[in-house]
Amino acid sequence: MNVYDEANNLARALKESTEYKNFLAAKEKLEQDPEKYEMAKDYMRKQMEIQSFQMLGNELTEDQITSYNAIANTIMGIPEIAEFFQAQMYFSVVFQDITDIMAKAVDLDMGLFDSEDEGCGA
Repeated sequence: MNVYDEANNLARALKESTEYKNFLAAKEKLEQDPEKYEMAKDYMRKQMEIQSFQMLGNELTEDQITSYNAIANTIMGIPEIAEFFQAQMYFSVVFQDITDIMAKAVDLDMGLFDSEDEGCGA
């Protein structure tokens, strides 16, 4: 068995999955409306900014949270955008599940440094 052949088979199966096809259809539908497409892109940028801000150890203020929630409510009230993000989430879950399955199959411990009493210094 060639691992690369199997990886290519998995990639083909992913492309044929309902979740991926739904994601592509929602993306194509959203791209047909440039204004809504830009709104979705701006929302994703805002999400990344907030995540980066928090990853640096910063806390969001109440005003920032309120502002973000207002934007999210507006964005998710637009059917094409909501459909896109929902399809993206469903495909992401499938993709993450597959990643987890592969990691478990090879006993890959991504939390290598989570515990002080494990590893080289134990």
